[in-house]
Amino acid sequence: MVDSGAPKRIKLNTYDGEICRLITCLPTEILEEIASKVASQSLADLYHLKLTCKEMMSITDKDYVYKHASLDRVPFFRSPEIPQEASFLKRCRLSGNLESLYRKGMEAYLMNYELYEEGLGMVRMAAQNQHKRSMYAFAMVVLLMWRSGRIGNLWTEEFGEALGYLRFLRNHKCVLECRNQVAEFVRRGNMCCFVAQAPIKSLCCNIPCKNTWRLKIGSWFFETEDDDENDPNMCENCRWDHEVEEFCANVLNISVSDLPYLRHP
Repeated sequence: MVDSGAPKRIKLNTYDGEICRLITCLPTEILEEIASKVASQSLADLYHLKLTCKEMMSITDKDYVYKHASLDRVPFFRSPEIPQEASFLKRCRLSGNLESLYRKGMEAYLMNYELYEEGLGMVRMAAQNQHKRSMYAFAMVVLLMWRSGRIGNLWTEEFGEALGYLRFLRNHKCVLECRNQVAEFVRRGNMCCFVAQAPIKSLCCNIPCKNTWRLKIGSWFFETEDDDENDPNMCENCRWDHEVEEFCANVLNISVSDLPYLRHP
């Protein structure tokens, strides 16, 4: 949580004064790196670092630091909104903070009819910088749009990008983890989703598919990443068809049989 009170200068003793003098001897680049490392771990520690001396107050206000700030303790949503917290998140987003881009992008895409394209663009920007939840969310949106017949030739690049993200996440064994994290975000925001419309088609064109994807032998449910049989001889499209269905059921809370009637602007 970001403290809503005005910063108060800490009274320095002799030891603190010596620390400040040592800080001023360090190159700006090193101070920025120190501040960004602190920001990536704890906002509270960043706040205290900011108050140590005038030099750190200036350093911690740079975009580079906001870009790496950790948002783990900043709630996904807050009502009523705290102005200082909202200002902090906006500064993070404008500085290229990936988590902030993901949060704002998902909120805009899922909840605002007029901003869904801009929202998806923010999610994509974070995905292109290997923010894993964004990679998963962007991929699912693109595959859902493809399966609904809404993607034409202009989306060829996005479609290939989406499959690349899913392969990356699968190889790093974090598809299920990302799905659960995206589901938590959607659930906490109580979001309604404008995702797809029109007849649904499968990624796999072979019915039945002779090399269809299946769970690893001995697995009854898809509960861990190890249940995913990542066999190159199995149909990859079947695997992602299954993931789209899991995404609809567990993230959007929509039955597969309802997919043709999903909404989209």
